[in-house]
Amino acid sequence: MHASQHWRWNFDPEHEQLSVELDHGLVHKCPYKASRLIPLQPTHAAFSMEDAANYQEFYDALSAYELWEPMLLTQAALNRTILMRFGRPQMPQSWYFQTCIEVPNYDLEMGALVELNSGIETGVFAIMSIDAEFAECMLLSSSMTLSEVKIMQQFDAIKVLRNRLQPSHYLQMSYDDDHLRHA
Repeated sequence: MHASQHWRWNFDPEHEQLSVELDHGLVHKCPYKASRLIPLQPTHAAFSMEDAANYQEFYDALSAYELWEPMLLTQAALNRTILMRFGRPQMPQSWYFQTCIEVPNYDLEMGALVELNSGIETGVFAIMSIDAEFAECMLLSSSMTLSEVKIMQQFDAIKVLRNRLQPSHYLQMSYDDDHLRHA
């Protein structure tokens, strides 16, 4: 799904609910609590060019892997756009994850797939943004247990040190399949 000039942000202060009105009457409700977002005022604003670029960049990066249905890609890209525009800055929470043993042998850039291992469970994440020290990652797995009391849900985002990013087995499987087809 491509971003459209008709998409609009809508914030309902009564229910503290941010949503994106898409084409054909579809509505994407923000899965994040209001406390995760900057303070919002009632709005019915158009998607900006920057919003559309953020959405499309992430959608295209994830769709290149050919691993997920378009609806999941749309949700992931819309949620990244929400966090890029309205998300509060996060402090790193690297302590939940084990240090990487095997460094990814591919470019760690926006949209790259990585895994994070909590010692309890491993989850598949997409990098939303990255710099020399930290990466902000979105969970693409349906959920992930971080500790006895903390569980991440699909599309939750977390900021971690780069040394926590592990290679994604999805990419290795894709490489192996591709390699076998061309052998």
